[in-house]
Amino acid sequence: MGPLLEKAMAYFQEDDWDIHPISDTVVQTAFKGDNGEWDCLAVVLESSDHFLFYSIISNRVPESVWGQMALFLHRANHGLNIGNFEFDIAQGEIRFKTSIQCKVGGFSHELFQSLVHHNVLVVDEYMPGILSILGEEMSAEAAIMMIESPAVGDA
Repeated sequence: MGPLLEKAMAYFQEDDWDIHPISDTVVQTAFKGDNGEWDCLAVVLESSDHFLFYSIISNRVPESVWGQMALFLHRANHGLNIGNFEFDIAQGEIRFKTSIQCKVGGFSHELFQSLVHHNVLVVDEYMPGILSILGEEMSAEAAIMMIESPAVGDA
């Protein structure tokens, strides 16, 4: 296990995350937000000083809603300044990735928290739209408007 992964694991432990190393480069954890619960993976590429954090949506996307889900995730990605949704059609898997390239000496607790917390908060924000499309209750347009349009009185 390399120094960047060791540092990331120490940060997870300091912030009381339940972590499970699954290889020399990957640690698994989970997050429960207001709108759902999902698995997360922290991936460290020591040779290039990359730290990647993934939220992985456990619900598989059925072929019947691929188009609507792809459109929803594309529109969600358009306004994001950090991170992006990924959609693997072959597996029906949705995940959200945040990442940074940083030497171990510059990898601070604040940087780690920002990267991880931003990730899970974005997923929690967009989860109702994802679930609405999975349940074939809304179109991509309606789901993105539900998430991104301010409620009456919020302006």
